[in-house]
This record gives sequence, C-alpha cells and structure tokens, in this order.
Amino acid sequence: MLTMAGVEVEEIHDPTPHLDGVVVGEIISCEKHPDADRLQVCEVTTGAESATVVCGAPNARSGLKVALATVGTELAGLKVAARKVRGVKSFGMLCSQAELGVGEDSDGIWELPSHYEAGQPLVEAANIAPTLVLGITPNRPDLLSHIGIAREVAALTGQRLKSTNWRLVDQGVEVGGQARVVVDDGVGCPRYLARVVKNVTVQESPTWLKRRLEAIGQRPINNVVDATNYVLFEYGQPLHAFDLAELEAESGLPTIRVRRAQAGEVLETLDETERTLDPDDLIIADASRPVALAGVMGGASSEVSETTTDVLLECAYFDPKIVRRTARRHGMHTEASHRFERGADPGVLLRAIDRCAQLLTEIAGGEASKGVVDVSQKGEFTRDITLRLKQVPRILGIELPPEEVVQLLEPLEIRCVSRNEDSLRFTTPSFRPDLEREADIIEEVARRFGYDNIPERLPGIAGPFVSQEKVGEAASVVARRRLLAAGASEIVTFAIGSPSIYGPHAQKGPLVKLLNPLGEELSALRTSLLPGLMSVYARNHRQGTKDLRIFEIGRTFWGRTPAADEDPRDRDLPSEEGRVACLLGGGRHDGKWYQKDQSVDFFDLIGLVESLVEGFDTTEPLRRRALAAEGFNPHACAELLLGDEVIGVAGQVHPNVAQPYDLSEPLFVAELSLDALERAQKRSIRFQSLPKFPGTRRDIALIAPNDLPAETIRSFIKKNAGGELESDVVEAVRLFDIYDGKPIPTGSVSLAFAIFYRSRERTLTDEEVGPAFEAVLEKVKSEFGVSIR
Repeated sequence: MLTMAGVEVEEIHDPTPHLDGVVVGEIISCEKHPDADRLQVCEVTTGAESATVVCGAPNARSGLKVALATVGTELAGLKVAARKVRGVKSFGMLCSQAELGVGEDSDGIWELPSHYEAGQPLVEAANIAPTLVLGITPNRPDLLSHIGIAREVAALTGQRLKSTNWRLVDQGVEVGGQARVVVDDGVGCPRYLARVVKNVTVQESPTWLKRRLEAIGQRPINNVVDATNYVLFEYGQPLHAFDLAELEAESGLPTIRVRRAQAGEVLETLDETERTLDPDDLIIADASRPVALAGVMGGASSEVSETTTDVLLECAYFDPKIVRRTARRHGMHTEASHRFERGADPGVLLRAIDRCAQLLTEIAGGEASKGVVDVSQKGEFTRDITLRLKQVPRILGIELPPEEVVQLLEPLEIRCVSRNEDSLRFTTPSFRPDLEREADIIEEVARRFGYDNIPERLPGIAGPFVSQEKVGEAASVVARRRLLAAGASEIVTFAIGSPSIYGPHAQKGPLVKLLNPLGEELSALRTSLLPGLMSVYARNHRQGTKDLRIFEIGRTFWGRTPAADEDPRDRDLPSEEGRVACLLGGGRHDGKWYQKDQSVDFFDLIGLVESLVEGFDTTEPLRRRALAAEGFNPHACAELLLGDEVIGVAGQVHPNVAQPYDLSEPLFVAELSLDALERAQKRSIRFQSLPKFPGTRRDIALIAPNDLPAETIRSFIKKNAGGELESDVVEAVRLFDIYDGKPIPTGSVSLAFAIFYRSRERTLTDEEVGPAFEAVLEKVKSEFGVSIR
C-alpha cells in the first residue's frame, strides 16, 4: 500500500523467524571453565528447567537475564546443537544482539532487563518486530518521521491518526529568567525555540528507548542525546541539547545568538573536527563564540556530558538553502541536515520541544522550567491553493465529484476552506512544503484515489487545424540527423568537469567555476566538447571497443565582462555557445574481412565534417585553412571557415593530449559552432528540376608547392572557371588525384582537378567551354605561380 502511494518500501527486515527457539534465560551460576582461561561454564534457567551453557562473553555473570538460543535453533545459517566445548557439554548458546540480528552490539552477550520473565519467548518479551526500510523522495520531508508515515498509513487504511498520550508538566522558575535568545538573521532562522530542563542525570537510556533507536539503526549514547534523537525520528524535527553551564552569558544570562559566522572563526564539531567557518555559514553562538553549525551539527564545547546537570533544548526552523550550502561546503551530511535541507515542519516546533522536555523529565529526572523562549519572524508557512474542478478530468482522465475530492484530501490534513461551482480552495499543512500549485493538489488526488483505479485510455488526437508557415529545423536536429546518417553514434556527457581539463580550451574567455561544486573534478563549466569525447572513447577502448565514430551536441560556457547597463540579475551569467563535436578512431571498416585493414585518417574526418555542413545548406561554402593549433598534429589540422568566419577546427589529436587517456592510436576530432552554422543556414529552399542538358568535363593537373592548400586552388578554379559564360555554368570542381613521386620535384606535388560544366538552358559546345577553360589555366598559373603538367 505504501509503495503504490509513492512511498517506496525498499526492504523489510524481519528477524522474528530466526528467533523461534530463543527465550529469556537467567544465569544461576557462572564458573571458570576448567580447561580454558577465556571460557565460562554457566548454569542457565528458563524457569521450568535449566541447562549448562559454555560461554566466552566477558560480561557473563550470575543473576543476569540473557537471550538463550536453545538446542535446535537456527541463527543466520548456524544451527545450535548440543556439543562438547573443551570437554564440557554445552546445551545452547548465549547470544549478542548482532548474533540475533536485532542490533549491532557484538562485544558481549545481550544483557536483558531484570523484569523480563525467564522462559518467555524473546520476541514477545523484547517486543521485537519487523522493520520497514523506506526510500523517501526529496520532495516529501513530512515522511522522514514515524508520525508522518503513520499519517500516510491512516489515510490509506481509512483509520484516524491517534493523538499521543504524553503530557509535559513544567515547573520551577520561568525560562525567561534562565536563558536568552537573540536571532540576528531572521531570514536564515525564521523561528527559534528554547527550553531549559534542570537537574538532569546523564546516564544510560532505559532499555525501551535503546531498543527503539537500535531498531532503526541508531547507536544509543546517553539519555539526553537519545531523547533528542527519538523526537527527531518521531516528529521529523531535529533538536539539539546544550550544556547550559557551558554557554557564556550576556546581560547576565546564558545566551544563544543566531548569526552568520565571521571570517576566520573556528568551530570544533561533535565529530571532533575543527572547521574554519565561512561568512555565509549560519551558526548558533553564545556570547563570544560559535557553539553549533545551524541545522547540521553541534559543537564540542557545549555538548552534554556526564557532568551536565542543566540542559538548554534548541528547536528551530532554518532556511533549507542555507543549511544545504553549509552542509555541502563542509562535506557534512547528518540526520538533521537531511531534514532541514528538504524543509522541516515549522508548525511542529512547540510540540517537538515539549515532547523532548517530557522525555527528559521521565528518563533523566529533570525539571522542565516554565514556558518556552520563542523568537519568531512574521511569515506564513501554509498556502492557499485553488483547484479548478475541470482540471481533474483534463489531467487524470477521471470525473470526480467535489465532495469526493474533499474527502480524499481531508486525511492528509489538506483542508477545503471555500468552494464555488467551478473550484475548491484548499489550505495546505505546514508539514507539506512540496504543495505549491494546483498540479500538486491534483497529484495528491491521484495518489489517494489510487493509480491502479485510473483507467487506461489513449489520448484524443482530434484538434483544430491551424495552417502556419513552415519554419526551419533546429540546428541540433539537422546536425544529429546528418551525423547519425554518416554512421556516428551520439553520446551525452556532463557539462561540468575539472578545470585542468577545460582550462586549455578557454580561449574565448575565463573559465566559469561553480560556487558549490561536488568536488574539484566537477567544479568548472565546460569550454569544449572534446574532453568528453576523449573520455568516452578511452573508456570504450579499455573495454575492447576501438573502432568508434562518436559525436556530441551541447553548449559550452565561458566568463564575460557584463555591460554597464545590464540587468543586475544577468550580470553573473556566462556566455554560451551551442557546439557539435565528433571523434573518429580505429579502423575504417570496423574489421570486416572483405575490406582492407585500414585506419581512419584526416580525410575521413573532413568527409564527415563536409557532410555535416552540407546539411545546413549554408550561404557560404565550407573552406579549410591550414592551422598549427595547440593540442593538434601541426601537419594534420585545419580551421574551418564559412566565408571569412571561423566556425571550428578539425585535426589529429596530438599524442601529448592523448597520453593522459592512455591512448596511443591516431584520433581525429572536430568541433564546430552550431550557432554559426544556424546563422549561415539559408532561410528559404529553392527546388530545381533535374538538368535536361548534358554536361562536359575538363581536367587540369598542376605542379604546386607542398605548402599550398589544395582547397585554395579548388575554390579559385570554381570561382573563375566560367570565364564569359553565365555565372552558374561551373557545376562542380573536384580534386581527384594527388601524386608526389618522380619526376615531380622535391617539395612539390601534382594535383589533378576535374571541372564540370553544365548549362540549364542549352547544351554547351566545345567552342564555348574551350576558351573558358584556357582562360582559367592562365589565371591559376598567374595567381599561384604553379606549372601545368
């Protein structure tokens, strides 16, 4: 029932089946084993009969009530049998809590309370019951308490939530004459309550309290601390107990001051760690020093000890954001911070602090002073939310009458305060900070109605037809489609990482660092997509997958100088750019036996980039220009241009860059500005019929210097090959052969280009194409100083 209501039951821990043969026993006598120094021979009675048990626990002694596993009992795979131990026959086993699976104490046998009756089954005597381990989502802090779960179970089963039967009797002088509270930061601490309990005796907690804490995995400490922990889990409200005598006075009274830390202040917390505080930390201080990190952990200087006689109880509501940042800044996660971070219940503070004071009067002999110091800021912790009745069937697909909606929400203490024909108005309880809007109320209706009770149906597809002008596809869609079609696989990596990785790529501006990083390795926004591609390839390479074509589409970030007239809310925002990056590594043909064993090279990368850019149908053609860039092979690297605008870079990764990833194979990467490609994309599409007239081809072979890019020559020929003919007669110019052997001079290379001529209006004649072709030969020789082969 809980799981179907959204409260996941992760585990049911039930030790009772293993305890069928375990009973309460009483040690009548305890003698040293005749043949073993560390063993004792105990005579144990169960009332009706007695048995001899050999025991090695140091705390075994006459008169002690113990947990006796009788012969035949199975404990976690161990079957208890009658056997000889160093010559003495033993009939049973005296058990520790750990051996029984009901606690963690394994230092000795379990010392049971003296009022337990010998022979009584242990499950019955110690009230041992199954335990549920619940997975609570971050938006439901109200379920981080037993009363919160009980409230949910009551609603699910149609029962009423019982009222507790405890009663606090406070006496003595007024608390206002014994302590004072000053809240300097009302935003960080909207409400702070304090109570004084005098004449307490700090000692071990009673068995019932220790058992209940141990059942939920908490280690008992002493009765004062255990009382605060008990209320923490009962009401979901963290509390803290200060030794009143250790709080320094101000204006004649021990003082609690809630303030922000001063730069350089140091606090030793209860975990015996000295922490240098940050000015953004909210702290609890006395007259001169910090005594607790608000909402996270108390300080060692004012902790409750065996000598404590007077206790000041703290119960407060702290701002969740401040507690979350403080806990993360100091690397701390406590039961208190876990609740404050998610939003504790400000409406339960008085009830919780009274409950803790009542426990201290009961189990520590204390006297609760009259009254409570209550420092509160004005503010509302409940909300009024209007539910439009027509939204319930629109979102859930079911019709519910208003009366049923009210009845479903009433057990959750979501009260209907007003209504009309079209809507209901609800007031949310203070323990439900997650209820903020109409959709949240509808979600609660669905939970209470039951997800299984909502019929399944397909959504309607009918709707009004609206004609609108076709708009261009998003740049990311175009890029993704082209790269997937080329056989590349898309990856997605984190947009944050280590400054050491992204720092070398931050050419456009300073690195942007996070204020509250999870760690140094995740502290900076990425300035490039390439490190993510490299790490993914390296991980796959280690797993034996070496032939990869991968790409990523995402945004990159860098710092900027804000404009003088910029909105203050935008001044800290970084600059962003959408980018697309790809990586090729390994074999060209994925190891197919009928293909040659070839590795990818620079031209595979360029082909992929050209295919990508062609998908955008840009106003300017893609050009490449040789580039000697850091991190790339200087002989296989080019910057990519559209017109005169540089839009990216492509090349072979330098071995020095690949080495930290444990990669030695050639890797080829490219990174382009997706924003620049989108700007250059043609906004209109012109459709043309297939050509009706034949074309003609002319080839030209040049001897050019090695350092002259072939693309420069090709672009020049494309622009000038038409001569006096119409402007679009040159259909394409392609490089189809490269040769650098004899008789080509050293330092030169032979480049062969094919020029394709075609007119859409007529068939071109040799008399028209010949002069144009001859003219472009002369222009190429003149422009680049090359010779014609």
